[in-house]
Amino acid sequence: MFGAINSSGAIIDGIKHGEANDILLPNQIERVQKVAVDIGGSLAKVVYLTSGPRSQGGRLHFTAFETDNVEKCVAFIRSLLETNRGIDEPAAEAAADNSDVASESSGDSSHEPIIMATGGGAHRFRDLLSRELGAEIRVEDEMESLTTGLNFLIREVADEVFTYSEDRPMQFVDPTADMFPYMLVNIGSGVSILKVTGEGSYERISGTSLGGGTLWGLLNLLTGVQSFDAMLEMTKSGDNTKVDMMVGDIYGTNYSKIGLKATNIASSMGGVYRKTLDKHFDDTDIARSLLYMVSNNIGQIAYLNAQLHGIRRIYFGGYFIRGHPLTMHTLSYAINFWSKGQMSALFLRHEGFLGATGAFFKTDKAVSSEPLSPTPAIAPPHMPESSAAESPAIKGRRMSLKTRRAKAYSFTENFSIAAAIADNAVGALGMLDCEPSRLMPLPQLINTSSHPYQPDTVDLMTEPRQQVYWISAMENNTKGLLALAKSGALPGCSDTDSIQQLTSFVALYLQHLQRLREQPLAYGAMSVRALLGLREQCLHEVGLEDIFAGVKQRETDAALVVLPDLLKATDKLEIVERTRTLTHNVLAGNMFDWGSTDLRDALAKGALNLERARSRISWSPEFDNSDAFVAKITSSETQYRRAVIFVDNSGADVCLGVLPFARLLLQQGTCVILAANTRPALNDVTARELLQIVQRVGQMDQTIQIAVDQGMLLVYGTGSSGPCLDLRKLDAQLVSHAQDADLVVIVGMGRAIHSNYRAQFSCDSLKLAVFKNQMAADAAGAQIYDALCKYESPEATRLL
Repeated sequence: MFGAINSSGAIIDGIKHGEANDILLPNQIERVQKVAVDIGGSLAKVVYLTSGPRSQGGRLHFTAFETDNVEKCVAFIRSLLETNRGIDEPAAEAAADNSDVASESSGDSSHEPIIMATGGGAHRFRDLLSRELGAEIRVEDEMESLTTGLNFLIREVADEVFTYSEDRPMQFVDPTADMFPYMLVNIGSGVSILKVTGEGSYERISGTSLGGGTLWGLLNLLTGVQSFDAMLEMTKSGDNTKVDMMVGDIYGTNYSKIGLKATNIASSMGGVYRKTLDKHFDDTDIARSLLYMVSNNIGQIAYLNAQLHGIRRIYFGGYFIRGHPLTMHTLSYAINFWSKGQMSALFLRHEGFLGATGAFFKTDKAVSSEPLSPTPAIAPPHMPESSAAESPAIKGRRMSLKTRRAKAYSFTENFSIAAAIADNAVGALGMLDCEPSRLMPLPQLINTSSHPYQPDTVDLMTEPRQQVYWISAMENNTKGLLALAKSGALPGCSDTDSIQQLTSFVALYLQHLQRLREQPLAYGAMSVRALLGLREQCLHEVGLEDIFAGVKQRETDAALVVLPDLLKATDKLEIVERTRTLTHNVLAGNMFDWGSTDLRDALAKGALNLERARSRISWSPEFDNSDAFVAKITSSETQYRRAVIFVDNSGADVCLGVLPFARLLLQQGTCVILAANTRPALNDVTARELLQIVQRVGQMDQTIQIAVDQGMLLVYGTGSSGPCLDLRKLDAQLVSHAQDADLVVIVGMGRAIHSNYRAQFSCDSLKLAVFKNQMAADAAGAQIYDALCKYESPEATRLL
């Protein structure tokens, strides 16, 4: 056992990845709900869904085997099915209940999972699969599976699509705003070229027999090497100029008139017969020459088809690529060369699993790769079926939680147990955690081709100093959490079992941080948001759902004691001063943040109260235009219909800062939606906790209670479980209620500084936070503890 991870009976992946193989954990206590396999001429790719305590809606896993060793693939699938038989009945029922997507996709959860199969091998090995697995085998069309899988991955997986070249590796792009039409060049043993014009609308327009099998076969004949990964490894050190005929070999220089450099290949392997060349050729030289030959030809054929059909977006998929830098660079160079820089080759991190993923979802009624409309408004996720924060009208429209879950799902990539990265690849694949609700963009968010939304403020790949700092800061904070627990500063997390789990978490997360030091692009684009999200994933993976639960409860209790006096004092102020004071109190409350190293010790000692917190804040006009917001909200002509407030920390932050501010809006007739994390992260308040806080405050304050009773004050989960926020991925129930909001308020350093600092909206917005980290302040040109009070309106946007 490693933490909460059952490593007993671990199976080594069938594909060699450089120095190490992937470790598969078939005996992890999770129920396997569904399996899909794509068996090609060279490789068999497996996608399977598990449900269990570590994932709320289910989890997708990816692995692959050589088709020549298809028996190993079948044995692995059998081990997955046998895992179910090893789970006792109560555990099986709990696993099934935890994943409605799984039960919907596999029928009765007590039955064996259905095996979805695609690819040529699905027909060739159908009898073998059926006989050895004793399960129903459903064969899906290969081309339809490919396009379905690609559409799913583009929409659901962050940083799935990227461009690549030697001088600009892995530049991630978001193609979801304008997906169609596109062309998919699927490179397996051979190559198929598909034109895709919409969901389920595609045609095979071309192809070539010159594919991955060509490279594999020729290299095996010429070098005797058996493994495809070993062949790719050979290409890294080879010199193709010893084998190929170059333009310079013919002209002695560039052929500038037609745009050919002396280093361009004039004839693949054409240098072999030249009398002036040494006839001894190294295997690595041959490998590199053949890789260029196959990749260049595929790139040229792809470009010509794109030109013929008027398509500008070209995706390259198939397990031939394998994230291999030289292969991607060659394909990119070919597309760039033939298009004269007007097109770029697009690659996918899951490029080899398009078919298996598509087969998995092809007939799944519960999980769809197609975009869905917001589902009807009901109780927020993980909320009781009945709550005081719902209006009678909402209660009347509420569906059961199971009915809602059957509508749609979204996925988050989880790298907490990531595969080993092959030496000849650029990154790792995580698991895909199925969220218990559909995630959708905030309706007011501006995300267009002319104004693309980028949640992250700082790209750590372009800021080496920031990158080094943040990895080091995460390492120090991680070790600090263990020290806090041992000192007793984390109530409920100081017993022997919790310390052991926390120790496992520290080892796991530090291992990931070390990998990111060496391979910054291993898990996609590196950002503060990504690092913080990975930390929460690792905590949850070892079974630590909420290490700050005791801290949050203690600080909330203390804050609520002083809340009535605060409300009485501010109610006595005239409207302009009251508005300014309550706005500033949100910032003062936000100082209570255990995510800030400088403040953590003060909070642990109880040495910070609201007045002290407020006295530490500086108000620079460069980052504070609160006067403009105060003037707008106190104007007789202004009354917001509905406000969405994305809250941050528990305790003083939400109780003494956010709720009094929300109360001010309620007194002006504004309906207020409080949006909080669905799952715990640091000391951030969750939607469940916030609902309880609102109910307690309602017992103290009539304004809050009336607003709750009338459905004017609502609490919803964001669908998020991290300190930062991606406004493209919010719970559908929150999105449904936010449709007509004309004010968006974002609170906290993670949500308004590390992320969403540059986010623009089609309505008024207010970002409230304090620069509690020196590096974050430096990136914005601010000073430590400067207030960020950034008010913007669509009519007169003022960029700070």
